[in-house]
Amino acid sequence: MTIDPQLSVSVISFREKIEVSSKKLWSIISSPENLNYCHPFCKKNTVKHWPGKGSEDVLEYYNGLILQRHFTLWKDGIGYELLTGNKNIATAKVVWTINEITSESSELSITINILADIALRKYPKPSRWFLKKFYLLPNMSKYVKAVVLGFKFYAETGIPVEKNQ
Repeated sequence: MTIDPQLSVSVISFREKIEVSSKKLWSIISSPENLNYCHPFCKKNTVKHWPGKGSEDVLEYYNGLILQRHFTLWKDGIGYELLTGNKNIATAKVVWTINEITSESSELSITINILADIALRKYPKPSRWFLKKFYLLPNMSKYVKAVVLGFKFYAETGIPVEKNQ
């Protein structure tokens, strides 16, 4: 999976303090199929290859969308980067980062670099700007916040998130 470096990128990010050690948070985000427990919109997360750089998994959403994730960078205890998309076409680069705050608290940050022209390619070019500004980016902001908060909920309680929580 590759990204065309000449395409326009929009960046969406959210971070949240989580009341667990960075070591525990890393163990959660680096576990295979972790999205099954922490992602509020994940119907099924299936690993193809795990762990480390070169890891691959598949994320099936409740709405039927299926995305492949290919991990391009893996830093134990710190985070990872991945490309997400369909087949060989990446629609986004996603960066997950853990920052230690204290021995018992940390911060999880997820940054999504969205290739809106690829994500919206089925729509006519003249309408993509409007869809990006008024639909895609606002919804992706809500999405990334919900995902981070899903990981926070699971990390702090040990209870898997529910559908659309």
